[in-house]
Amino acid sequence: MRLINKLYDEKVKAFNLLFEINLSEYIENAEKIFKKNKFQRRRVKSSSTVYSLLKEDLLVGCIIPPIVLALSKQDKDLTDEVFKSYDDERIKKIIVENTENLIILDGLQRTYTIKDLFSELKNKNDETNLEKISKHLIRIEIYVGIDKLGILYRMLTLNTGQTPMSLRHQIEILYSDYLENDIEGIKLLLEVEDTVPKKIGEYKFKDIIEGFNSYIDRDYLTIDRNDILENIKTLEKLSKEKQDRDLFKDYLVLYHKLVQTIIEKSKGWEYNNDELSLSGQPFGKNAYKILTKSQVMTGFGSAIGKLVDFGAINSLYDINDLIEKIIIGEPINNTYKNLLLKLDEIRTIAKKIGNDQRMFFHFLFRELFNKKGDAYLNLNQAIDEAFSIYISRTQ
Repeated sequence: MRLINKLYDEKVKAFNLLFEINLSEYIENAEKIFKKNKFQRRRVKSSSTVYSLLKEDLLVGCIIPPIVLALSKQDKDLTDEVFKSYDDERIKKIIVENTENLIILDGLQRTYTIKDLFSELKNKNDETNLEKISKHLIRIEIYVGIDKLGILYRMLTLNTGQTPMSLRHQIEILYSDYLENDIEGIKLLLEVEDTVPKKIGEYKFKDIIEGFNSYIDRDYLTIDRNDILENIKTLEKLSKEKQDRDLFKDYLVLYHKLVQTIIEKSKGWEYNNDELSLSGQPFGKNAYKILTKSQVMTGFGSAIGKLVDFGAINSLYDINDLIEKIIIGEPINNTYKNLLLKLDEIRTIAKKIGNDQRMFFHFLFRELFNKKGDAYLNLNQAIDEAFSIYISRTQ
């Protein structure tokens, strides 16, 4: 691996390094990336014809576009001030030592094609072509010391118009390292075996990702869209966010605070079968069960994003102080009866129950945190307002 050039990207505040590397060394490094990041291993459905042609091109010595990777800020060695003083050998050493922490921003399908080609040649015992492509040189770009919001921004710009990778998938790849460590007492769970949140502070990684995706995309629906115009809209929103903060962590901590606060103010409320006549099971039997559902998380994320766009709040962080001022309503039992009855009615009239529930919670949180509205910081009133808007939009 040879370092060819080093430039500084002012937009994402990180160094962009251009390396020349042979295919065998690149695939060896790619295997380490896949092993560390399970979300990076997920292949995107693409045209088999295009990538079959790429295999043929590689065999005749075709030069492919650079593959782009990133190494996020992890320690003091990757800060701009320190990194810019290193010579080429020290820079290469840092990259090699952190190979498994690299993320492929652009070129995942090319990487899989190269990997498949190596496997096919090995299975055929084609030593001649195997030796030939092993020595074939390609270029890779590596963003070093980039923060996660910057990585997301670059992933979107690089993947616009390419083989589709949904925004949600990109977020999963980017924030999968949070599965390994608790964040301020919060634990994220993968949906393996029968792992489900059982106590305050536990959330499904998938649900939190959907909620954060809804904040970034300003849309409570969880459809994975790959339209170029949607990417551009998302990029415009990301450009306005502070790129010196970990936005995902901020969203997660904020939502956790909402959960803690509402549970505390609910004073142990539990659903009682004898008090309500519902068409089926209640949406949730206590505040925790309600707030850990993805419909609530996506509604919250998209609502806060819209409030930012409308200028009702300046940023995600403005909600922090408002959460403590939320009024559940008295008596508390009546507020939850109201919520469950409204959700039960939605279940009976909705064409797509999950989507309609997301819409309802989107408007609930918009009304709850909109200081110009009648339901500002009053949960019971926000439930009524949200249901009225839902009915007007759907009936």
